[in-house]
Amino acid sequence: MNNENKSNINWYPGHMAKAIKEIAEKLKLVDLVVVLLDARCPKASFNPLLKELLQQKRCLYLLTKKDKADNQQTIKWLKYYNQNQIRALAIDARELKNTKLIVKEATILMAEKRKKDLMRGLKPRPIKTMIVGTPNVGKSTLINALVGKKVTAVGDHPGITKVQQWIKINHDLELLDTPGVLWPKFDEEVVGYNLSIIGAINDNILPMQDIATYFVDYLQKYYPNALKMRYHLDLNHFSAIEIISALAQKQGYYLSNKELDLTRASLFLIQEYRMGYLGSLTLEQCEINE
Repeated sequence: MNNENKSNINWYPGHMAKAIKEIAEKLKLVDLVVVLLDARCPKASFNPLLKELLQQKRCLYLLTKKDKADNQQTIKWLKYYNQNQIRALAIDARELKNTKLIVKEATILMAEKRKKDLMRGLKPRPIKTMIVGTPNVGKSTLINALVGKKVTAVGDHPGITKVQQWIKINHDLELLDTPGVLWPKFDEEVVGYNLSIIGAINDNILPMQDIATYFVDYLQKYYPNALKMRYHLDLNHFSAIEIISALAQKQGYYLSNKELDLTRASLFLIQEYRMGYLGSLTLEQCEINE
C-alpha cells in the first residue's frame, strides 16, 4: 500500500452508516446478538463500532466458513474466545444442522433471563435475535439454511442485504437480519488487506497488486507449500513480486505492450484463495495462552 493510503483507508458507503444507526436503535428490541465472523480472519472481520454497542447484550459469536479455514487455527480461536468469556462456535453456514445448534446455544445464553421471566409469570416467547457481521461473511446463507428456504438474497460480493428485516426461524427463535456493515476507517493496513482477500470489501478499494504481495508474503511465512502444490512452481526463494510475475507468465497474462499483467495475476491469485483452491488457510494466526 502506498504511503498516502497507509493506515488511512477511509471510505464508508452511505447505507452502512445508516445501518449502524439502525442497529443501535433496534438493540433494545432483541434478547441476543449473533455476531458472525469469518473463521479465516476473526479479528479483521469484527466491526469495532459494535464493541461498545454490544457491551450490555448477550452475544453468540459464530465463526463462519470454517471449511475454508485452517482447522487447527479455528480451534485456537475458539479457545481464545472461551478464555475471554465469549461463547463462540465454528460453523459452515450452509449446513441445516446449524438450526438446532444455534437454538441450543441461544437457549443456554438466555436461561437466566427466562428463569426470571417465569418467576414474574411471563410465558416463554421466541428469543428475539439480531444477526450482525461484515459484508460477505455468510449472513444470508446462514439465514436461508436456518429457515430451510431462500428468504434473503445471497451473493459472492459484498453489500447484498440493504435493509433490516425480521425472519421467523421457528417457535423458539426470531432473527433480525441486518446489512453487512464496515466502519469508516481501517487504522491497520493488515485489516484492509485481509478484508480484501476474503471479499468483504470491493476489489477496487485497494490496489490488487498490494493485496497479493501481502498475501504471498503471508503464505511464504505460514503456508510455504500452498503455492507450490497448486501451481507446481518451486517458489521458496522468490520474492512476492517474482512469484506474482511467475504466475502471470504461467497463466499467460500480458498487457498490450507485451509486459506481464501483474494486476490480473494478483486478482487471479486472490480469487483462487477465495474459491478454496489453495487449501483451507487462515489469514490470522491466533496467539493464546495454552
